[in-house]
Amino acid sequence: MGEAAAFTIFSARDAKTRFGELLDEALGQPVGITRHDRLTAYVVSKRHFDAMQNKIQELEDQLWLAKADLARKEGFASTDRVDAFLSDFRDTDNVEISN
Repeated sequence: MGEAAAFTIFSARDAKTRFGELLDEALGQPVGITRHDRLTAYVVSKRHFDAMQNKIQELEDQLWLAKADLARKEGFASTDRVDAFLSDFRDTDNVEISN
């Protein structure tokens, strides 16, 4: 399991009054926002957000590939059907997978 991400915390009031500073801080690491002493939100840079979105997409793709392989191994789908699915998957996502 990965390390817990370190982040700075701003109260909602401080976030409002020091918004520029909050944005500057968020460029380097996520910033937690608290309200009534409870962590309620995060502010992240576009770079961090895009990286998270890309990682999620990568993990979803891996999950679909694993499910297709499992369906083939357990006899729920023929090899031809799984291969057709994977071919469509590659074409749709512009992913090239070498065999």
